[in-house]
Amino acid sequence: MSGLSEREKAALRYYIGDVSGSDPFWSDPKAYVVLNALFFPGIATERARAAEGKRLNPAILDDTDRFTELFSALFLAFRHSAAETERHSFRVERESDFQLCQAAGAALSFTSTSKAGFLSEYRDRLGIALMRFTLPVGTLCIDVAEALDFYAKPEEAEILIPPFSELSITALPLTDSEMLILDSAGAPPVRSCEVKVGGIRRAGETVKLPDGGAKAGQRVFAALNEGKEPAKEDTVLFSEWKRAYTIRLNRLFTELLS
Repeated sequence: MSGLSEREKAALRYYIGDVSGSDPFWSDPKAYVVLNALFFPGIATERARAAEGKRLNPAILDDTDRFTELFSALFLAFRHSAAETERHSFRVERESDFQLCQAAGAALSFTSTSKAGFLSEYRDRLGIALMRFTLPVGTLCIDVAEALDFYAKPEEAEILIPPFSELSITALPLTDSEMLILDSAGAPPVRSCEVKVGGIRRAGETVKLPDGGAKAGQRVFAALNEGKEPAKEDTVLFSEWKRAYTIRLNRLFTELLS
């Protein structure tokens, strides 16, 4: 892989959880929980993460320009990272997230996959789908070990796939060994599938970000973190904001690639 800039490396390190310090934003080792949830429609994904005991960090939504800059740096990193040979990787996905990606025919968020098989670290979710990825030559993806001078989590052997990547999904029968891979409740996988990754899908025209959408998201996070039901008006406003923001990110990504 061609060398990433320091800005791009810093964004990638932050995304994978290689952080330090005490700043509420920059020190969060699991910021990707919120960053990825922003790409999904509604708040079902946030609900699922909260139900798994994951904290939704409201500080991430304090400054829209800050996390937009982070996304921009990550998008730029993919410009250096088209697969030079066919690659293969694996992911233990939430069944609920899988269904949304299958319906869309695309990766809705940044998608972490592993060259090391189905990692036990990612079985901490309720309801799982096993995904075997094929990344043809030319596919945009980041092999994190190759991209960084120091990789804080080498055991994960991560290949990162960008949001908006087209996915062609084929169902596979669950094998006996796959049935032994259990979710956080001790249940076997719901499904197994083969996934071929394609090009980047373009969204429609950008729309205005609703005023107060990020603040509404912070209130949604606070409620879900406490096991409470968010206010309906906050859920609606945050969902509208996410939809508009995701379209903007798609336009940003495709413009950076052109």
